[in-house]
This record gives sequence, structure tokens and C-alpha cells, in this order.
Amino acid sequence: MKDFIINNNVLITYVIEFIAVLVGIILYKKYQPTTAIAFIHILFFIFFVELIGSYPNYYSKLEFLNPLYNSVFRQNYWWFTIFFDVIIVFLFSRLFLKVLKIRFLNRIVNISSVIFIVFSTIFLFINYEKIFFQVFPFIQIVGSLLIIVSTISYFIELILSDKILTFYKDLYFYVAVALFMWLIIVTPVSFYDIYSKNGDWNFILLKWQIYLIANFLMYSTFAIGLIIARPKT
Repeated sequence: MKDFIINNNVLITYVIEFIAVLVGIILYKKYQPTTAIAFIHILFFIFFVELIGSYPNYYSKLEFLNPLYNSVFRQNYWWFTIFFDVIIVFLFSRLFLKVLKIRFLNRIVNISSVIFIVFSTIFLFINYEKIFFQVFPFIQIVGSLLIIVSTISYFIELILSDKILTFYKDLYFYVAVALFMWLIIVTPVSFYDIYSKNGDWNFILLKWQIYLIANFLMYSTFAIGLIIARPKT
């Protein structure tokens, strides 16, 4: 099991993500006239980010990557910090703005997302030298808080509206549940990421297992939501 995870961790992650992306492609026309199409676009973007961000795995196979290997871009910390920890989190928060009708909740998510993107940009600019060699748990935690604010705002509005009667038909319900569930599972790992840098393979394997489980649950929920939900114009 240990060797299987080490050798196939990246491939398993791709397969899990691709299933959700494939469902999005198949059902693209179903959601095209609705605001929910933005979620499918985010799915495509996530798959692109993960695919490009795996470039360190191919140094020994693709010679044209040699310039990256001999530069500050050798590790992919910078890529995932910018695109995953910041941009994708921001995009999901803006996604929920499309369905939040209660003005107070809408403004909370809107202001929180703007503060997050401005703060993250300033923080990364100040710490630009470190971005190539480490992750920033602080940004991950703040990003998690933004997603939590966005999803909880959605749940509150759902409970206070007639949509609660047909919640299972709403794609955003599945998105909110999946994101909330993923954060609860994964966020605590950020506090112990120092063990990854120290080469503690017991922790690294545990981290990979946690991420695989979290990704499987999240992308499976995304795919199920896309299939079950009914688009609303």
C-alpha cells in the first residue's frame, strides 16, 4: 500500500479530478444557459492548475524542463500558492456571490473576498523570496476561512428560503458541502507541513492519504451534484 501510494499518488489525483471534469464536459450544455456554468469553468481551471503544477515530476522525462530545474522555479510551491491557495479560493467565493440574494450575506462574502485577494497579494509581494521554497499556512488558513464564510452564508440563506424544500436540486448545495467537507479534513494538515520539509516520510504518506480521501469525497460530490442538480436560469 505504501509503495502504491508513493508511485501512483499523482495519477490517482488526476483520475479523481478528471472524472468530475469529464462529467462537467458531458453536461456542459445542460448548464450553459445558467450561472452554474461558472462552476464547470472553475473545475476546468483546477484540473489545468494541477496538471501544469505537477511539472517537477517530469524533470527526468522531459528535457525542455531543465531550465526550470536549475532555477528558483524548481519546486512548485509558488505555482500552487498563487493559483490554488489564492486564485481558486477567490473564484469559489465569487461563485457563491452569484446565488446569494440576501443583501447582508452577499456583502459579507463580497467584502471578505476582496480583503482576501488584496491581503494575499500584499503578503506574497512582501514574502516573494520565500514563495519559491515553502507554502504559507497562514494564507491557507485565511483562504479556508473565506470558503467557510462563503459556504455558511449559502447554508444560512438556503435555510431561510423556500429553496430548502428542493435543496437536493441545487448544484451550489453540493459545491458548498464538498468544499466545507474538504476543508474540515485538509486544513489541520497545514499546521504540520513542516514535517514535509524535514523529509518525514511517515507524515508525507499520511498527508497524501488524507488528501486522496478528501479529494475523492470532494470531486465525487461535485460529479454527483452535476448529475442530480437541475439548472436554474
